[in-house]
Amino acid sequence: MTRNDATAAQIRAAQPDRSTWVAANAGSGKTRVLTDRVARLLLDGVAPQRVLCLTYTKAAASEMQNRLFRRLGAWAMLDDTTLTQQLFDLGLDHALDAGALNAARTLFARAIETPGGLKIQTIHSFCAALLRRFPLESQVSPQFREMDDRAAALLRADILRDMADGPHRAAMQQVAARLSGADFDALAKGIVEKRAGFPGGQSPATLAPRFGLTADARPDDALAMAFDGSEPAFARNLARVLAPVNEFGRSYAEAWAQHDWVAPGWPEYDFLMTAFYTGGELRTGRFPDGRQKNAVKAATEIAVDIDAFMARVDAARAHLAAITAWQATADLHAFAEPFLQAYQGRKLLRGWLDFDDLIVKARDLLARSDVAAWVLYRLDGGIDHILVDEAQDTNPLQWQVIERLSEEMTSGTGARDNRARTIFVVGDKKQSIYSFQGADPREFDRMRNRFADRLAPTNPLQTTTLQHSFRSSATILDLVDRTFCDSAASGFDDALHRAFHSDLPGRVDLWPLVEPADKDDPPEDATLDWVSPDHHDTRLAERIAQDIARMIATETIPAQPDPTQPLTRRPVRAGDILILVQRRSTLFGAIIRACKAAGLPIAG
Repeated sequence: MTRNDATAAQIRAAQPDRSTWVAANAGSGKTRVLTDRVARLLLDGVAPQRVLCLTYTKAAASEMQNRLFRRLGAWAMLDDTTLTQQLFDLGLDHALDAGALNAARTLFARAIETPGGLKIQTIHSFCAALLRRFPLESQVSPQFREMDDRAAALLRADILRDMADGPHRAAMQQVAARLSGADFDALAKGIVEKRAGFPGGQSPATLAPRFGLTADARPDDALAMAFDGSEPAFARNLARVLAPVNEFGRSYAEAWAQHDWVAPGWPEYDFLMTAFYTGGELRTGRFPDGRQKNAVKAATEIAVDIDAFMARVDAARAHLAAITAWQATADLHAFAEPFLQAYQGRKLLRGWLDFDDLIVKARDLLARSDVAAWVLYRLDGGIDHILVDEAQDTNPLQWQVIERLSEEMTSGTGARDNRARTIFVVGDKKQSIYSFQGADPREFDRMRNRFADRLAPTNPLQTTTLQHSFRSSATILDLVDRTFCDSAASGFDDALHRAFHSDLPGRVDLWPLVEPADKDDPPEDATLDWVSPDHHDTRLAERIAQDIARMIATETIPAQPDPTQPLTRRPVRAGDILILVQRRSTLFGAIIRACKAAGLPIAG
């Protein structure tokens, strides 16, 4: 019996006696590897309650548990030959006697009968269960409730409404003036998510050093930095050398002459932003039109003065930017502090904990030297094997909880007894481009190195990669590899995908950008959600619908691949097509309307 390269890589990753860090591409069978590893652990005699599998969503936890129970349940009913083959496919290469086969058949019952069930859950669910089991040690109410998104949004809205009519109205108005039309609740939600960055007690004076400023810094300081009194002479010399050159020189000199260089102020400063900068960058050619070679040549005798003036203005601009950021930050802290106090207080009164509370309080519980070891022991005698799914979406705070749970593997009694302990982590850091809940692609590598250092003395960390994709073609995967090429500065290595179905055809069409059209005035009977027929979203949606209709009418795609049969093709069906949008904007509704207008069956 032989295995292909993709299956062999999955089996290596699922080895139950090795701590393993897996970088897995999308479609490479991550969920299968996770369930394989749990099954291998159970086959090796590990008690089900000593395995903790942390996934990222409830749907993923349910899917993994269902897969595992289906497999264990099927084993209970298989004959010896079929069961032996399935265990070989799982990675058991040694000969299996009747006792080993019978033990495999009992795993389903063992998993079902485990008190509390197998620990396959989200990290938030695990933390909530931990806090409920140890409320006094965690300093939470035994009857606490978990906040959902709707409850959190309503609570934020209540606080904002009360602040708008209360003593903190001025602080709220200062922040509102800087929002540029953004949703105020989005700001409040962001403050809650980043609450660790708002420790309280911050003032303009305490924040100033962070921006390289003193507490008495003012915007007018930028004027003093930019202008040193030489401006009248500079403007005269500029007119003298440029005006005789050509029309450009005369118009440029006249523009300077229209300003007061004896007592320059903000109008003159704003003028210099256009005179010395292009696209926000300090101009290297000294003049707005770099093609004016005659003007550049004529200005050679005052080039030193021009460069010195530009340097002063650039320093003043950086100083003004620092002051602007400092003042905005001070306003933000002045608003965030009372908002967070009200948010925490009202949660406490209701006995609510949000998702971040669950993580923080669980981390703090496991960090307490006086109770942490006892808490870990009470978790059904301890956790010996930790599996982390979708690790690219695990933020630094959540990693701290996982680290606390795994500390027993490498220190104290846990490092000295004979029980095998492992950690298994799988993720695809390319998916961290979405920064879901604060995830960072660099954190994936940083935590891998950290665990490798900690586990080196006891159970060296095995690093492996699942490169094969079972769900896409080489053409699509090559585009992904090219997209992530040369992205090391952003925390990404050069991606490498291998198509399992190497002969599967693929195609990538890049459409030209649909340019925005001029705004149309709505008709008198227009509804509130009226969109111009010439709107760019409408035109793009219609093109999408037309292209889908064309594909269904004229094109074919490969049928479900069967490695034992030649590749066949079938007509395209509506169910083959998936349309992805970044958010539920006007384009989302326009696509549904256009597809329905074209007679295409579409799920809204």
